[in-house]
Amino acid sequence: MIAPMVGLSHVAFRELVREYTPPTMNPLRFTEMLSTRRLLSERLDDSNELMVAPGEDFFVPQLLGNEERFISASVKKLQTLKPWGFDINMGCPQTHILKHNWGVRLMGDQGYAADVVKMVKRHTNLPVSVKLRGGADKDVNLDYLRDFTGCLEDAGLDWLTIHPRPKAAKHEGLANWSVVEDIARVRRIPVVANGDIQTADDAIHVVQQLGCSGAMIARAAAARPWILWQIGVKLGIEQPIFEGKKVPETPEEEATEYYRAVLRFIDILIHFFGDTEYSLQKARFFIATGSRWFLFGHSFWRISMKAKSLEDMKTAIRIYSETHSNKMYGRIDL
Repeated sequence: MIAPMVGLSHVAFRELVREYTPPTMNPLRFTEMLSTRRLLSERLDDSNELMVAPGEDFFVPQLLGNEERFISASVKKLQTLKPWGFDINMGCPQTHILKHNWGVRLMGDQGYAADVVKMVKRHTNLPVSVKLRGGADKDVNLDYLRDFTGCLEDAGLDWLTIHPRPKAAKHEGLANWSVVEDIARVRRIPVVANGDIQTADDAIHVVQQLGCSGAMIARAAAARPWILWQIGVKLGIEQPIFEGKKVPETPEEEATEYYRAVLRFIDILIHFFGDTEYSLQKARFFIATGSRWFLFGHSFWRISMKAKSLEDMKTAIRIYSETHSNKMYGRIDL
């Protein structure tokens, strides 16, 4: 599955990932985190963050909130889009989120967090999950995490995702997947690993070797939006739509595909959001995130920042791809 990421998990990004996904695979693709307070005043047909592609399925809105009157109205509104399920954000460490007792702040009170799960469950029959961190402070406390996830399970949670970095670590350093492995052993509900999953081999490892129920890929999907295709090939999944096409495997093949993916992403942005400043900013952010896996990522990012329009950006990318040989790293230090 592809994680909820602020500034990235809009409809254009989800559609780019879908184009690289074999039709026999049905990965979950999450929205950005959506404020249940803001949702009440937003129109589904006029909000960039709420836009859904025609016929889009297996998408999951991620809810940010803790008050039932906002949660109930938001769930009712979002269910008209026919999502696969709902996810509750209990992992965001940003200060402006914490002041509302949202995000990772919910991990500070087990009963409070369990009540939020019950609120969402009362207003939908769809699967409800929680995405949380390994700890609400500086360190991972396994005993507390076992108790905390047990409370969520008892509250009726259908499944959960653990990003095994504590709040203080944000997105830096290695993620300790053994934390997820430990919780997966003691919980009856499915437990998904997130954090530092950068390659197809990483995703397969946390499932097949650590016993997790799934793998949630985040920023690496902006570098290799074809990662689900790679996973499918390694698992021997039938891929009829890709007949005659070879999955990028070598660092050089991935670099070549990255150029194509960025150009395609820009076209998808224009399709959904028009040739607008919003689309230009989203293209820049996508490149800033994914180009970190590029050998010469900084120079590639620089040309995107210089472009004054999406057409200028496409031209610069084409010229760059024709004049620069490149390769993509398998893993980087996040």
